Amino acid sequence: MSTEIEIFAPAERIWEILMDFAAYPKWNPYIQEISGDAEVGKKLKVYMKPEWEKKGTTLHPRVLRLEPRKELTWKGSFFLPGVLDGEHSLILEETGTRRVRFIQKEIFNGLAIPIITASWSIEEGTKRSFSEMNRALKKKAEKF
Repeated sequence: MSTEIEIFAPAERIWEILMDFAAYPKWNPYIQEISGDAEVGKKLKVYMKPEWEKKGTTLHPRVLRLEPRKELTWKGSFFLPGVLDGEHSLILEETGTRRVRFIQKEIFNGLAIPIITASWSIEEGTKRSFSEMNRALKKKAEKF
């Protein structure tokens, strides 16, 4: 599943916002806390609060890909590895001068996929949470 939004700001500005983990609680309604070293192979601590959860979820994903000003991708497990794993990507595609398509996507795999895909409300809720974060990022990046 994925969402995207067009942001009228330089990729450098958007990337700085995404990499400033300490500031996430101030602007990000979905990924409310993130810490750790954004380096391939390293683990992060990520607290996400999707709209349908009261408490939210803390994951300890491993960074898979990091390309400055273009992509940050991590993979984590919601239960035990292999039950429900998620590969989460934050992608910047420059579409012009001071113009970026921000894509946020999640690729799920694991034994619980049949249960998850049977529950469209979770997928729809996740997309709404992604979109909420995308709009907050746009607002912050376009504010100069």
